[in-house]
Amino acid sequence: MIELPKDKSIAQRCAVLNLDFDESFIGEDIKNTLQAANQFAEYNKDLTLNLGNSGTGIRLLTGYIAGSGKKCTLIGDKSLSNRPMRRISDPLNTWGAKISLRENKYPPIEIAESKLQSNFIYELEIPSAQIKSCLLLAALSSKTKIEIIEKIPSRDHTERLLQECDAMIFREGNKIIFDGTKEITKKFIDVPKDFSSAAYLIAANILTDKDIPLIGIGVNKTRTAFLDVLVEMGAKIELRNGCVISNEQRADITASLNKNLKGISISGKKIPNLIDEIPLIAIMAMFAEGKTTIRDAKELRYKESDRISLLLDNMKKFNPNIGLAEFEDGFEIIPSKNLNNDSVDLETGGDHRIIMSFVIAALVTGKKINFDETESVETSFPGFFEVIKAWYQ
Repeated sequence: MIELPKDKSIAQRCAVLNLDFDESFIGEDIKNTLQAANQFAEYNKDLTLNLGNSGTGIRLLTGYIAGSGKKCTLIGDKSLSNRPMRRISDPLNTWGAKISLRENKYPPIEIAESKLQSNFIYELEIPSAQIKSCLLLAALSSKTKIEIIEKIPSRDHTERLLQECDAMIFREGNKIIFDGTKEITKKFIDVPKDFSSAAYLIAANILTDKDIPLIGIGVNKTRTAFLDVLVEMGAKIELRNGCVISNEQRADITASLNKNLKGISISGKKIPNLIDEIPLIAIMAMFAEGKTTIRDAKELRYKESDRISLLLDNMKKFNPNIGLAEFEDGFEIIPSKNLNNDSVDLETGGDHRIIMSFVIAALVTGKKINFDETESVETSFPGFFEVIKAWYQ
């Protein structure tokens, strides 16, 4: 059986909340969040926490620490230090926190002593599980109440985890209502295997005509829009042995292709729950019939890299004959089967998802890729290259 990492989103939240979970086979991002959270739990004045490359970790901990009212500084590596943070600092400061950023935009995140208002209502301007979770964790640590208006649903792992721990949180229409004055019950959390990691092997199955099952994968409905896209493109997807443990659904996934892949258009409400898989969808579109268009995905420009520009630059290097158009919020791909097998040098921007996506492309074509680095993959999918080798023995 192929071993996959624990679900990163759930494990990150367990780390911040100091909930026990199996810490084997987790990436560097989760390890950095665990270390930072443990350091904060043993709080010393003027504490500085280093989150490495963990964007989720730094945003969730900012909310939790701001809610605690304690003084703290959060820093990260070069990549994380150039990722925008006002999307979390602005609502927290409106609530009553005192947070400052470098150039009013980037880490380090300086959190001063403060006290949040006892009640807060916030409407999410963009669908973002990280902003939503940051605010929920701030309410928990400050023992306050919050109502979040979420017009387009995003990942709901934080809400599920809080429910599992007996918190007073519920959804009413497009509102999430949480009473953080009630203590949560600390429990062991059985974290499923990571769907975003499994996505690469699902794509590999489809593109290389394999049918190896993936066992015990988290299939939270706010995470699996990728499977719907694959079906629309012409794949056959089967979920078996479904169950719910620790308030999170999981299942065994098999994927195959009965006909040629076809291009599709994706935009609007579908995007938030696909955001991590869009580079992989782009790779699959290279081998599909017809045009693929992605819009409303400007969020990709604020990930570990500007994923839109970097992805398209590398696709053009991989296949110079491909048709590409870049938009501020997405791109268009017109595939070309006229592909040479010369080796190619690709720039990663330190972005693990760019690397893993093009590894899948290389499996299809046999084309040799020289990446400028591969260490960043360990932040997300430890042992990825070993898993790929085992997959194709």
